[in-house]
This record gives sequence, C-alpha cells and structure tokens, in this order.
Amino acid sequence: MAVTEEKIKEYLKMNRTIILSTIDTDGVPDIRTLGGYGISDYIIYFSTLKTSNKVKQIKGKNDVAVFIQHENQFISKFFNVTIYGKAILIENDSEYESGKTLILSRKPSLKIYKETHNIYKVIPSKIKVLDFSEQNLNERISIIKL
Repeated sequence: MAVTEEKIKEYLKMNRTIILSTIDTDGVPDIRTLGGYGISDYIIYFSTLKTSNKVKQIKGKNDVAVFIQHENQFISKFFNVTIYGKAILIENDSEYESGKTLILSRKPSLKIYKETHNIYKVIPSKIKVLDFSEQNLNERISIIKL
C-alpha cells in the first residue's frame, strides 16, 4: 500500500464538502452532501438542525459512512476516501464548542446554535481508500481498520 496516513489526512483537509450516508427507519441508505463539517485526525464533526432527518436516522441507527472525493480529478490519479463509523451526538458543552470551532474554521459563514443545532462526531472504525495512481490493480483499494 503506497498511500500514507499523511496523504489521507491532507486529502481530507483539502476537501470542500463531504457526502454523509445514514440509514433510514426502513433500513434504506440515505445520502446527502454537507458543507458544515470539521476534521480532527480521522474524526469528522458535522452540524445539523435538530429537526433534520439525519437526527432521527442516527438516533435509530448510528452507523454512518462519510465519502470524500475532490472534483475534477484525472482518472489516472483518481483518489477518494470513505470513512465508516458511528455518529455520536456531542452533549458535553466544552466538546460541543470544540466541534463547533472546527466546523466554523472550515466554513465561518455558518450559524450554529446549541438550541437549534446538534453536533455529531463520527468515530471511525474503518477507512477505505481508492487510489488509481497505483499501477498494481490489487493495490488500488486499501482498507485501514482502526
């Protein structure tokens, strides 16, 4: 595996949006694009309105996937990362503020209020990396268990 932890973390920082996948009450995957998120190592923080479908879905089953892929890549260097884990509601005030700070550092225009917004952190259990720059087809997909 040629992909390094440093390369993955740098790639995660450079992205503008993520795709979050949750599971609805019928067990069907549901995906959406999020711009309001922050990153610390491999932990993804995101905010959402307390009334959103994400909140209901995560409360029912907190297994999620976060997909990160930059736009306009050449196929020969195509690269993306999927982080699988559990979405945990942040209830502690100081941790909430830390998550909020991470999110606002990426997107300062957001308005996040504890009364109306939840912040979640995705605790990763597995990372999948697709790297088309690898010449060996068997090495293009890497799985990292955490």
